[in-house]
Amino acid sequence: MEPQIIVKNVSKTYKVYIKENGMINAVKSFFNRKYKYIQAVKDISFTVNQGEILGLIGLNGAGKTTTIKLVSGIIKADKGIIKVLGSDPFLRSKDYRRKVSLVMGQKGQLDPDLSIIDSVKLFASIYSIDKKEAIKRAKSMAEELNLSEIDLKKQVRTLSLGQRMKGELILSFIHLPVIVFLDEPTLGLDFITQRTIRNYLKNYKKKYNASIILTSHYITDIEDLCDNIYILHKGHELYYGTIDKLKSMVPNIRKVRFNASNCAIERISKYYKVEKADEEQEYFIRFNPHETINVMKVLSNEIEVSNINFHDDTLDIIIESLYKGAEK
Repeated sequence: MEPQIIVKNVSKTYKVYIKENGMINAVKSFFNRKYKYIQAVKDISFTVNQGEILGLIGLNGAGKTTTIKLVSGIIKADKGIIKVLGSDPFLRSKDYRRKVSLVMGQKGQLDPDLSIIDSVKLFASIYSIDKKEAIKRAKSMAEELNLSEIDLKKQVRTLSLGQRMKGELILSFIHLPVIVFLDEPTLGLDFITQRTIRNYLKNYKKKYNASIILTSHYITDIEDLCDNIYILHKGHELYYGTIDKLKSMVPNIRKVRFNASNCAIERISKYYKVEKADEEQEYFIRFNPHETINVMKVLSNEIEVSNINFHDDTLDIIIESLYKGAEK
């Protein structure tokens, strides 16, 4: 089966006006404008299968939002091929728009002067959905998102940030899209609301076999939701694949911290490289997970070793090390 979303060797460059300082320079630049070119993404390629969530990861300015805009059809690529449900998303055909939804955490669709349910009725007309059916869907979605019926009828400007975001999701999912683009949907929300939204997205994907592309700075969103991740760095692909595969590429992902005397450290250092931690008489060793038993044996043979604590590097630390490697 062909992937629902195909991105192949796509590039996008922006032409940006350079504004000069001072009144005289500003007048001069009005007649003789200067521009610079910023390459937002270069030669990126990935696919998203039916029922898959792909996480776009990157620092600010890495090209995540540009990628979302390209794949959703808001802007056109300079080079490369983009296919969503077999067609060019930039054409924005009627059939395409009925099956796709875009949620941008920083740009809402809800009218602040209306209620969520009023906006649902409006969108029902746009998508030719029976209003009773649309309201039924909205109430069902609100229940999943822990949003009360009273909140659905309140003026949007009176709602909290979390309630508004839930309303944005209801509005964006009211036509039951099978392709969903989510740009920072949990931005600025408390951890309970974030978890509620993640659970909603997981249930929606499973129920409708939807394909989703998600950007988020919250690593919990990525780990909890994504089947694959695509890491961007200055518009270039840095990594594409599963989280487990990425972790397997890290040579010394496991770490053990412990307290020990100087004599014990001398003996342990014959087997492993011991590094000093921040606290006094606290040390750590980095090693491959398959060496865990051997490390435990070495430490357990020492009487003057205590407070042994094993843990693996978290995904954000692994990704940070990738960025540092890319900068070298």
